[in-house]
Amino acid sequence: MTSLAHRSKQRRAERAPITAHGSINLVPLVDILTSIVFFSLLTYSGEAMAALMAYDLSLPPTVVTADQARNSATQPQLSLLLAVRLENDQIRVEHSGQGVAGYSQTIAGYSGASLDSLQALMTQIKAQFPQNNDVLVVPADEVSYDDVIHVLERIRLARYGAISLGNRARATQIAGAGPAPAAPATATTAGVR
Repeated sequence: MTSLAHRSKQRRAERAPITAHGSINLVPLVDILTSIVFFSLLTYSGEAMAALMAYDLSLPPTVVTADQARNSATQPQLSLLLAVRLENDQIRVEHSGQGVAGYSQTIAGYSGASLDSLQALMTQIKAQFPQNNDVLVVPADEVSYDDVIHVLERIRLARYGAISLGNRARATQIAGAGPAPAAPATATTAGVR
């Protein structure tokens, strides 16, 4: 009786003429076909794909009664513009609720005590203007990400629900045109909820 190793060696020798040209490796073939299908689906922008991706998002019509119209006319409108500016080593809280001059208070630093006083000030403003829920936070470029996050957390703890993160408009310098003019005081916003 022959051993198992000897029998497998004989079978390989018998099959050698059949597989002399080599065997087909299916793994690279499947990899190539998968890549082709993936990129074909990714770049396909035909009519059938557009029909699959299109949704009709029209809202149903609403009926407004006379009572609802009167109630909505008497609701208070937003009259307070509240901004928190994060500058180099100071926090400036400004709002338009004190008449023509407005309101402005500066808090030095970003330490725990400074953040506590910011939260207390924001809570005081919220108590004074309870209809206001919007705050615009405008950090300067040199303010660290951690400081911005800490300020946003403290404003949220003061019960403001609509916090917007803005950035200062930057002037672009054109080569050979001299120094860039100062950045205007406008800010663009991106909502943070």
